[in-house]
Amino acid sequence: MLRNYLTIALRNFQRQKLFALLNMFGLALGLASAILIFLYVSDELQYDVMHPYYKNTYRIGSRFTNREGQVFDNTTSPGFWLKRLKETRSEVVNGVRIDYIGYPTSLHHKAKDKIILTEEIRWAEPHFDDVLDFHLVKGNREKIFNDHNTFVVSETGARRLFGDDDPIGQIVTVKHNFATQGKEIDVMVTGVFRDYPANSHFKPKYILNVNALRSVLENFDTYMEGTRFGTNFSNGIEFFENYLVLKPGADIKPIEASLQTMAKELSQSDSSFVANGFKLDPFLIKMEDMHFDQKNLWEEDNTQGDKKSLAIFSSVAFLILLIACINYMNLATARSARRAKEVGLRKSLGSKRGEIAKQFFYESGLMTLGALLLALVLVIIFLQPFNQLAHKTFTVASLLNPYMLLIVLMVVVFMAFLSGSYPALYLSAFRPSEVLKGQVVKGQGAELFRKSLVTIQYAVSLVLIICTITVIRQMSFMQNTKLNEQGSQLLSIRYGGNAPQDKFAAFKQAVLQDKDIEHVTMANHLPRLNYFGFIGANVKFPDLHDDDLRWNQLNVDFDFPKTYDLEFVAGRDFDASNLNDSSALILNESAVKALNRPIEKIIGASVTHVSDNNRLFKVIGVVKDFPFRSMHQVIEPLMLNPRVHFIDRIAYIKLPPGKFQEKIKSIEKTWKEIFPGVGFDYWFLSDEFNRMYQSESRISSLAKSFAVLAMLITVMGVFGLASYTAEQKTKEVGIRKVLGAVVKQVVGLFVWVFVKIFLVASLIAVPAAYFIARYWLDGFTYRAPLSLLVFGASLLGLLVVTLLTISYETWKAARANPVKSLRSE
Repeated sequence: MLRNYLTIALRNFQRQKLFALLNMFGLALGLASAILIFLYVSDELQYDVMHPYYKNTYRIGSRFTNREGQVFDNTTSPGFWLKRLKETRSEVVNGVRIDYIGYPTSLHHKAKDKIILTEEIRWAEPHFDDVLDFHLVKGNREKIFNDHNTFVVSETGARRLFGDDDPIGQIVTVKHNFATQGKEIDVMVTGVFRDYPANSHFKPKYILNVNALRSVLENFDTYMEGTRFGTNFSNGIEFFENYLVLKPGADIKPIEASLQTMAKELSQSDSSFVANGFKLDPFLIKMEDMHFDQKNLWEEDNTQGDKKSLAIFSSVAFLILLIACINYMNLATARSARRAKEVGLRKSLGSKRGEIAKQFFYESGLMTLGALLLALVLVIIFLQPFNQLAHKTFTVASLLNPYMLLIVLMVVVFMAFLSGSYPALYLSAFRPSEVLKGQVVKGQGAELFRKSLVTIQYAVSLVLIICTITVIRQMSFMQNTKLNEQGSQLLSIRYGGNAPQDKFAAFKQAVLQDKDIEHVTMANHLPRLNYFGFIGANVKFPDLHDDDLRWNQLNVDFDFPKTYDLEFVAGRDFDASNLNDSSALILNESAVKALNRPIEKIIGASVTHVSDNNRLFKVIGVVKDFPFRSMHQVIEPLMLNPRVHFIDRIAYIKLPPGKFQEKIKSIEKTWKEIFPGVGFDYWFLSDEFNRMYQSESRISSLAKSFAVLAMLITVMGVFGLASYTAEQKTKEVGIRKVLGAVVKQVVGLFVWVFVKIFLVASLIAVPAAYFIARYWLDGFTYRAPLSLLVFGASLLGLLVVTLLTISYETWKAARANPVKSLRSE
């Protein structure tokens, strides 16, 4: 029996090749889209599961509260907290301290004179691999950290540092402004480990033995386990990424109580800490919850999960599957007249309705299996472009993940059943006495159901298109700010903690010798990413009032406003030839509003810089507000101080369009001449903006792709309904033409059917899209307006595509010879 069902299905596919291919391609598109989306969702939901004890591993964070009640969370905590818990709490199975010290570390392979600067580095205690995932591909795992001055490199890190040479045994000179106190440490490579997957929060390229710091830190034990706040890096307490493994099912409350006791002990060890009203509190977070923690960023690469986004993507996958299945239903019923006599004949020969329905389910199952094979080909073809959009590292092997295999199986069964349900129930209900006479029952209910399905397709597509355009407009609005106006031309070069400040003037003059380069300046690392920490100062305006103000501050070079083309609303720019301007300040508009004084009184006002030993400054200008942080945050009062930061220093060079590579090579050559032995690390300002809005960029890219797919599948569904309508109205068109109807009138008959469906879909889609877009935009403090043009363009665009899609069928029906159509009836 099964063989007969399959034989009939294959013969039907062969007899209607175009119909079968169209059906299969529509299902394949929907299935491929769903596989890619669920691959992404599954990967996000399995964040950090590769670590051996992820269900029982916790990170210890620390929370500082100042006297004004402001809270500052840190994802690190004092080293002695972990050490004492391991010694005193029976619930603790294991633990490890990992040191991540901001700013790049210089790795100098002197044998090849290769220098790289990297922040993808960790200083770890030996046996860190007992707690964290670690796959060594070269070297002896038991001996990698036997000696103090050792480190291991990832496969990618090894290629970057050593090329094709064998890394094992190579000597690398490590230098860091803080960690090694500017001194050089020679370390030896003892192992190469497999790159960490993208869905691990811990994914360094280089892991150094923390004991290597013993050679440069006199008070190494204090550094690791000190119980008092210190005044400098060498004798102060260091904060670590503290990982704690508890027994399965252990209660964390006693652990939290012990941590609170230690926090109190640490706070009371510093009288000034208590006197100034500060408070220190610990907190714990499970490793499996870290990625989706919306309050704290636990990954240094600005990666943060959002379960709302996963819900949105899963919904999009379901909707795309739904409209793909609707296509199958409509295309199947569009050819119902051609299958009617088959059904009638089989029923007259004794076939039961259930058997006929089973035949159509087998056909949909076979079609879905064919679509699955085609979908897998599409997934493999588009896997790398999808990786770029989603910032993932999927391979074909990722599809063999048990979770993905289960998801694909469930999706295929769902599609086979859903897509085959309506044709099976509808076609199997035909009455043999009517269909054998050429009369197919067209019931109003069936007609309404088919049109409702297409209406759903239209509504889903419109919602996706409108929301996608909204996301694109918002991304453009965020990235085209004053700070990033010329971001693709502004080259950022790592300077602080790397190159000596007293040589910057020489470097600047050397670069400006190039007639194509007009601006070279220096400032803090911009834009300010969320995990950079607060940059600011305490100031007073004695001429205006006695309030203590804690404002943001950018430490800049004199020509910073010119380089970034900041707009002045009052006063003037810095003047390098004016010695007094070394104690001048420029404010933004938000600072003027906060002072609540006329701008004329603010220009020339004195400023007491409390954070700079009460040094006296003078306001010389006011610039328009510009977002120096994420546009999720309000633009706060800001001061531009013409004194560069002691460590947070980036050199910015504006490059001429079209000559980037040429100029970068020239600048690198100049750098090596002035700073021999210092690594040259650069990026474009626009790259930092892309990092800042990584989550939104990912949503934007994926939304664009899936909106196009949804529209394509919908167009195929419209073609199916147009084909069905033309087939059902053959006799009606013939009669109308015999009675004198012209082509224009017949075309209007068809077009009006789709216009009505489109209008109903629009009434559903527009409000839904508005609320979804508004909800998403509410997450931004500054947002692009929801323009009527977006809705109008989306509606008009899809309507035009619809009319183009049905043009062939409508024109063919309108031009048909009425004699033939009436004879066929």
